[in-house]
Amino acid sequence: MPIHTISGFSRSIVFKVLIVLIVSMSLVVTGSNFIFTSKQTNLMLEWSFNNNESMLTQIGNMASSEMKQFGDRLTLLAKTSEIQSLDPTTATSYLKSYSVSSLFISGETVTLYDRAFEFICDNSMVGIPTESPYPIDFSRITQHRPYMTPWFREAKDAPPKRLFGISIMNRSSSSGFLLASFSLRRLWTNFPNYKIGKNGFLVAINGQGEILYHPDLKRWLTDTHKITELGFADIDPRNYVIKKAHFQELSDKKQYLVNYFFDTNTDFGIFAFQPKNEIDDLISSAIQASIAILFVAILIILIVAAWMFYTLGLPLNRMTRHIRQISDGNLDVDEIHVGNRKDELGQLSNAFNSMHDTIKRQIKELNAHRDILEQEVKERTKDLEEVNKKLELISKTDELTGLPNRREMNETIANEMGRSARTHKPFCFIFIDIDHFKNINDTYGHACGDIILKSVAQTIRGLLRKYDVFARYGGEEFLTLLPETDLEGARVVAERFRRQIERMTVRYADFTIKITITLGVAKFDDRLGADRSIQMADKALYQGKEGGRNRVIVWKPEWVTEADYEAAAIELAALKKNAEVPKGQNFELSIDYLDDEPKKGNGTINDVVVDEGSTESEDKQG
Repeated sequence: MPIHTISGFSRSIVFKVLIVLIVSMSLVVTGSNFIFTSKQTNLMLEWSFNNNESMLTQIGNMASSEMKQFGDRLTLLAKTSEIQSLDPTTATSYLKSYSVSSLFISGETVTLYDRAFEFICDNSMVGIPTESPYPIDFSRITQHRPYMTPWFREAKDAPPKRLFGISIMNRSSSSGFLLASFSLRRLWTNFPNYKIGKNGFLVAINGQGEILYHPDLKRWLTDTHKITELGFADIDPRNYVIKKAHFQELSDKKQYLVNYFFDTNTDFGIFAFQPKNEIDDLISSAIQASIAILFVAILIILIVAAWMFYTLGLPLNRMTRHIRQISDGNLDVDEIHVGNRKDELGQLSNAFNSMHDTIKRQIKELNAHRDILEQEVKERTKDLEEVNKKLELISKTDELTGLPNRREMNETIANEMGRSARTHKPFCFIFIDIDHFKNINDTYGHACGDIILKSVAQTIRGLLRKYDVFARYGGEEFLTLLPETDLEGARVVAERFRRQIERMTVRYADFTIKITITLGVAKFDDRLGADRSIQMADKALYQGKEGGRNRVIVWKPEWVTEADYEAAAIELAALKKNAEVPKGQNFELSIDYLDDEPKKGNGTINDVVVDEGSTESEDKQG
């Protein structure tokens, strides 16, 4: 490339734009990558914490379920005739039978006592029957619900146990008590099925902080140990709560991501420990991926800049030199050639070639001028058509939210009424009102209120089917039309709206604003007509406002009174009669009818109307 060409291009605006583009895009990509990496680090930590929390909840529910099933089996056993007989020979034979012994694992015993708390028999297969070494308060044992003792050990190296007791009632003779020991080994066998990361582990404790389970059985379960020996400060296991992800250094001088679950009903808690280095490995992978993305993005920016240089800069430079020659009076130069380009450069080169030809061939000046005028007329006509289309759209669209306005919604409702009459399929209305919207306007200003209106409109519109209609009905009120949808389906959709808005957060200036909505749901009733059906949804919404807001109220058909039907029949008859009168004669009657309708702001429609959290039956529509 000639030196004068490079020198000229370096002074051009295209070159400067390319430099600004490269620098700005590199800064944007680098900053975005830094923010992404920071957020990804927090997300990795939160993801691991939430994943472990979910796993710990499953383990806790498994343990509670196992103990509940154990108590249920003991309750059923206490109701058998062999046990209720309290006969030593019969009860002993039954307890040692396979059908009963298979319900318990090795080390678990079932013991029968009479009403005087005297030992009768147990299920021991060999040796002399012995009573439980743990003292039992028989006064706390009832017939209806198994009583559980605290955890205890029969020996230092024995697994923790607890006793389940149930009262035996026998109307023909006397009452007694049935006790069974529950061994924690039942739960140990299930713990390996739950993985806490790759090398994480579980520790089970009771309400006194005693360790009931640790993977290192030889060290931690040959005697009584406290959870504080692992590196915790003195904690109250029953009230200890871990609200957010953090790392805890244990007695082995390693840091772990800690989760905790405690069930007060079973006096059983579980700690989950995931090594910090596993979390660091995940974060490191994310950082490496971000760096790779950064380099790829910068490389793409450079490639795009080079492409723009050869496709835009060089042709512009050639075109500038060509035009300068023409302006110097050299009219015999060849036409500008930039290939078969159809973009702005191609159009610009064609314009200059046309101008060059016009100067050389003045005889065709009038024809060229006429063509230009015709082209302008076509463009103006096209612009006028586009303006008319925009005006038509504006007349049917709410300017703030971009939603259909009340006029457009009324036309849509009329069409849907006709379609429903033909297909005999129901449709429903959802009336929505933003809670405390006046307070928001008064507190943060109308600009904030406009942002909230647009945010609510955009969020709800994204939850609808393509043939549902969502319109701004006035102020902070919205109306949704759900074709081919029954009341239950409409209720599910309204609840979805409510939860999505409840989860939503709007940031305005330095403020973070939470929003809720109240919704009224009603089905179109052809006896009531559209206005009255919408009023039913309005009444339901008003009930939701009166009931505390942020809720969905469904107007049930049985709430419609005969008085409502009679009033609706009168209104519908008047409307039909007005429609039959010539336009000039029914003008006054139409105005009177409108004066009788509820006005916005009078507490009937305005005051009746959801976000932060996604529902199995929400898709039930139509």
